[in-house]
Amino acid sequence: MSLKIALAGNPNSGKTTAFNRITGAMQKVGNWGGVTVEIKEAEKTIDGEKVVFVDLPGTYSLSAFSEEERVAREYLIEQKPDVVIDVVDATNLDRHLYLAVQLMELGIRPVIALNMWDEVAKRGIAIEIDRLRRLLGLRIVATTARTGKGIDELLREAMEQARAPRKEHAPLRIPLPHEIASAVDRLEKLIGKSISTTYPSRWVACKLLEHDDEIEKLVREQPEGDAVIRMRDTAEMEISELLGDDPGNMIAEARYGYIAGLLREVVSQSRRNAVEVSDRIDSVLTHRFWAFPIFIAFMWLLFQATFKIGEYPMGWIEAGVEWLMTTTQNLMPASVIRDLIVDGVIAGVGGVIVFLPNILILFFGISIMEDSGYMARAAFIMDRLMHRIGLHGKSFIPMLMGLGCSVPAIMATRTLESRNDRIKTILLTPLVSCSARLPVFVLFAGALFPKHAGNVVFLFQVVLGFAAFVGMALLFKVTLFRGGEEHPFVMELPPYRVPTGKSVLIHMWWKARHYLKKMGGVVLVFSVILWWAGQYPKAPEIEARYEKKIEAVRHVGNVSLDEKDDRVASLESAMNAEVMRQTYIGRIGRVLEPVVRPFGTDWRGAVSLVTGFVAKEVVVGSMGVLYAVGDEVDEENDALRDELKHHFTPLTAVAFMLFVLLYTPCVVALVTLVRELKDRRWSIFSVVYQVVLAWTAATVVYQTGRLLGLG
Repeated sequence: MSLKIALAGNPNSGKTTAFNRITGAMQKVGNWGGVTVEIKEAEKTIDGEKVVFVDLPGTYSLSAFSEEERVAREYLIEQKPDVVIDVVDATNLDRHLYLAVQLMELGIRPVIALNMWDEVAKRGIAIEIDRLRRLLGLRIVATTARTGKGIDELLREAMEQARAPRKEHAPLRIPLPHEIASAVDRLEKLIGKSISTTYPSRWVACKLLEHDDEIEKLVREQPEGDAVIRMRDTAEMEISELLGDDPGNMIAEARYGYIAGLLREVVSQSRRNAVEVSDRIDSVLTHRFWAFPIFIAFMWLLFQATFKIGEYPMGWIEAGVEWLMTTTQNLMPASVIRDLIVDGVIAGVGGVIVFLPNILILFFGISIMEDSGYMARAAFIMDRLMHRIGLHGKSFIPMLMGLGCSVPAIMATRTLESRNDRIKTILLTPLVSCSARLPVFVLFAGALFPKHAGNVVFLFQVVLGFAAFVGMALLFKVTLFRGGEEHPFVMELPPYRVPTGKSVLIHMWWKARHYLKKMGGVVLVFSVILWWAGQYPKAPEIEARYEKKIEAVRHVGNVSLDEKDDRVASLESAMNAEVMRQTYIGRIGRVLEPVVRPFGTDWRGAVSLVTGFVAKEVVVGSMGVLYAVGDEVDEENDALRDELKHHFTPLTAVAFMLFVLLYTPCVVALVTLVRELKDRRWSIFSVVYQVVLAWTAATVVYQTGRLLGLG
């Protein structure tokens, strides 16, 4: 059997960076909490032996208050890895060693990676590693995962411990106040006699006093469980009356006291009063008045760059797609297969892939926020607003991640301690515009609002999505989630760091890979389906009728050549529209048209929106097929933009974009949402409320605009 080594650690300790260094994997790495929200595995052969490395969710403790803590704890207890590497931030040992202490209380002897060692000297900190090894009785290695320093030594220590004969280590016993220690001893004896569990009895006793829901549920399910709970309740009441504090708090304080005494022996700091660079930056970026304007300015600049800088590579890709279409037409004989490849595959996929530069620029900006440490600050400054709308400060992180993709954003809600907070955040996160909607906004902004395209994209991609998030949160607060329990915002603010080029490229690659996979899968399949549905059944009688009219125009005398060309173009456009209306897709569109008419959209827009339920990128591909006016037209060249100008006004474009912004995300995001909610009723409610909200908002905007004479 292969060896199994698990990496554990606090959020932002560098755990996933170490995992990537050890295995060569390219998992997402960020300078903020909650990056890893599920277990990831990678294999590596070391000295001819296969080793499975496991990247556990980042967690501050082994109390099951949040999803990632529960997942990490269950894995460590049930899977029993051969070695646990605990990656700790060496500049913040008083907080990060708390997890190591809890592992030792479970009888696990972790290998400690004192990570971010390069920053220890910069901060004037001195750590006696040999003395720390002796005091804890653990293998300890200084590492800088970002550069790879110390990783080989860490790997050697882990492998030596894994190959050593397995020993049962006595769980660490933290010194507790006499009254609590007495209660723990009594509970430990009763649990040992009457409760069947793989956890150490003393650890279960402490967790009961800390009101760990998972452990309490486990005990209550046992035949003698009620007796244990009654003893716990009695002991808790006696301790609270005698000491005036909750025993759970005092147990946590005892752990921190143990760590503090340990660090007094091994840590010294020569510049204790030095003002850190991070503190100086925070005095501005988290300032009471300047924090919000700075955040808004950063996001506005990001989307200006997304549109302005992205225009140049977009043009290159457009030219490449047009060249590929023309070349394919010239090389292949006229046939159905050629039409399928040119108008279905190349036009459909090419018209969506043209937005890849915009997507990459957006991901670049978000990656800088994550790696620099600003993402955590953004959550911190938004905490007060989040609480006012009935959410936790940590809910802002999934909200901001939603700008990239709804799937990881929904999964990031696992970092929230309260189930109600998780449900609310999952329901609201899809309202934030993901990168898949960006092509739709760029297309319409360039066609209908060319002078203000960057601002229009920013409005829909950021402002309106966040506004919808806040508005619906307020509505949920006073309706579905009234009187919910509030949890304090506790999140470590990491030091600012200059993002490495490799880290930013890894982020961009992971997000771009997700986008490109859609191009080769969902978008390709639906482009072909849409092309076929838009070609059949054929209507030769309609084409013959229009050909006669076109021929008659060409033989009219006393008319200029330009005027003839205009009439011919108008007839060809009318012919294409009439032919399209009687195809399968046209018939489907006419059935759906009454639903979208209230917000000013025709049957082609209806079909595009329906295909968008699969993936939002398909909306653009659908329009490329539905509004195409000739073989050489792809959905992102000037011909399509001209067609949109003919079929949309600025008002109908705004209503259409609003619907795209607010209705349900892609199928993959919907599956993730259902999986994370774990409740059929909430899942159905999520889909229904988003569609109703989208239709209502789009209709109100359009009808109000018409009343004001804007249509």
